[in-house]
Amino acid sequence: MKTVERADPGQNQWTELSAAHVARYLKASEFASGRRVLDAGCGTGYGASLLKMAGAEEVVGVDIDPETIHSANCQFADAAVKFLVDDCEKLQQVSGPFGLICCFESIEHLAHPERFLRRAGELLSHDGVLLVSTPDRAATPPFVDGRPRNPFHIYEWYRQEFEALLAAHYSNVEMRVQVESVALSGRLQAVRTLRQGLMWSNPLSILLWRKWPLARRENRSWKKLSGLAAPAISDYPIVPLALAPIFGTPWVHFAICRRAICGDDDGGVGGKT
Repeated sequence: MKTVERADPGQNQWTELSAAHVARYLKASEFASGRRVLDAGCGTGYGASLLKMAGAEEVVGVDIDPETIHSANCQFADAAVKFLVDDCEKLQQVSGPFGLICCFESIEHLAHPERFLRRAGELLSHDGVLLVSTPDRAATPPFVDGRPRNPFHIYEWYRQEFEALLAAHYSNVEMRVQVESVALSGRLQAVRTLRQGLMWSNPLSILLWRKWPLARRENRSWKKLSGLAAPAISDYPIVPLALAPIFGTPWVHFAICRRAICGDDDGGVGGKT
């Protein structure tokens, strides 16, 4: 199974995938004003730029892929936003203190997530905040042979597992949840119903519509019906777990971590078997 793991502004997948990612950075913007910020696993840098617009004093974005960092520097770097090639497990190219560290949809890619959590704690100021998001295992496909179905993920955690991992490194962990809204779920179901209705009304013409001309799959006219259910940022609110049923279905863990715990204990990572 091929999974799109990174979507950048202007790409075909951007409309489908951007809303949830941007919603996380807008939440992080509430913590960014006047702070020096590290965006760990920054991708092509649009999030770092959003944090600077929110009033961050300086934003440093790091990613392990040199090509991605080159793209970030070309599109979003300025006097107060810079991008560096670095390994999130080591973070050797940056120096603290940072008042805010963001790590969105990256920690599940790390072979040793506890190393990132420990190093982030070393880089935080005494009143600094670490924001971490990762998919909720309860909302992802079942594991295959003890591994996440998503080939890019090494770990996925249930809520209690992820909270325990964070609590081994931070004495104050506030768990939130990012939900997929009831409205978005309804629109997606409506589009599926529309497609089925059109298919059964004239199967032959719909088959030709889907297959001709021989274009890239995402550019076919039939595929563009999905635009009727295009997600909006408001479709992915970040709320306390108790309020999640009001808004939609829990989808992604979002943690607010403060007061790093010093020590050499790696803690358990869980979520792999």
